[in-house]
Amino acid sequence: MAAQNSAPPQRLSLYWNGADDVEQISRYTSGGYHPIRIGEVISTPPDTESGLNPRKYRVLNKLGHGAFSTVWLASAQHYPAPGRYFALKFCVADADFKRELDVFRRLLDDKKRCVLRLHDTFTIDGPNGTHAVHAFNVLGSLDTISQLVRPYWNPRELCREVAQGLALLHRHGVVHGDLHMRNIGVSMPQLDEITEDDLMDRLYPPEITIVFPRQIPARPESLPFYLVPPTPISEVLLPKNGKPDIEVHVELLGLGSATIVGSGSAPPACTPAMVCAPEIMFEQVTTSAITQPATTASDIWALACLMHEIVFGGDLFYFASANDRLLGEMASTCGQVPSSWRSYWDSNEGLCKLDVSQEGADKQWQELIDNSTSEFARRGAATTKEDFVIFCDLLRRMLKMDPSARPSIEEVLAHPWLT
Repeated sequence: MAAQNSAPPQRLSLYWNGADDVEQISRYTSGGYHPIRIGEVISTPPDTESGLNPRKYRVLNKLGHGAFSTVWLASAQHYPAPGRYFALKFCVADADFKRELDVFRRLLDDKKRCVLRLHDTFTIDGPNGTHAVHAFNVLGSLDTISQLVRPYWNPRELCREVAQGLALLHRHGVVHGDLHMRNIGVSMPQLDEITEDDLMDRLYPPEITIVFPRQIPARPESLPFYLVPPTPISEVLLPKNGKPDIEVHVELLGLGSATIVGSGSAPPACTPAMVCAPEIMFEQVTTSAITQPATTASDIWALACLMHEIVFGGDLFYFASANDRLLGEMASTCGQVPSSWRSYWDSNEGLCKLDVSQEGADKQWQELIDNSTSEFARRGAATTKEDFVIFCDLLRRMLKMDPSARPSIEEVLAHPWLT
């Protein structure tokens, strides 16, 4: 495996810029992304000990990308029956993929899922190094289709499934560390019932941007021939009237940032600001850096923010970013300024003027309950005020400024709103 501290990516200027939702072309360099062509067949290395034939995956389209990988839709050519699909994750060559594999190996024997499944893993050599490739089950994006399927989903059941997925991780000593709406996948069991020809007819053709550098690069073989944005695979779930073919069930994904409790090598937390726990956010605001890792307690805070979004359809903290305003909103929502914040708080002109009290927090939550009751009644939803009272009680138990005061995930699942 290549060294973690690789050289900065080369500056590369193209004649045509790709869409906003494509990866940085500068990451296609030594230690970076592996160039992929739609239609190519990726084969596993030969296994001389078992004598089994290589497993072959045909790349059909792009599913997404992250800082440390690109993900592609592929059909398994080695299966005897057609129509078996996987999400192939190609890690950058200098990624610490062993930590992610350790996480998935801990989950292999657990039948209680609600978490992304790892089906295959191998390595391939390319112009930018040796890359780990993981084959996962294909999931749609709840974030992408949430507005379309919201009228048809059961928010309580979705919250329960997300909590069950987090419980599986915590039960095996795993901290998710990056729990937010974009890391909630929608199960697509009906996908394997579609032939490859039919699936390709359903998907939009990719919007290809030719990679044509203004200057001839030193290593042209490091670059892909083109860049493509992700295909909206979630739309396979939806017929033209927008109603899903099946009930919406979800699984946790985005485990590239997951860590094992007590491993001693956990990286700093990378949770987005809108769901970031206050103990981590305070460090980022006051020092412009994060040194502490995510914890099971910070996962509980993120889960509460995510559940708020699933039920109410909006973020708990709007337009959140690492600044004093977010610290103030956190304290006001919880009705408390932690003692460890007091020196910074009292010396900050904007924060010290805020009225943070338990009474103020009670009033804020009561307004949310009253407004939501009226809004859901206007829509004709069968949700009572008592439902919102119980749900907000659960959220307030999870949204404690003191990490040690937050419930465990098993206590969350035992709360009346989820039982």
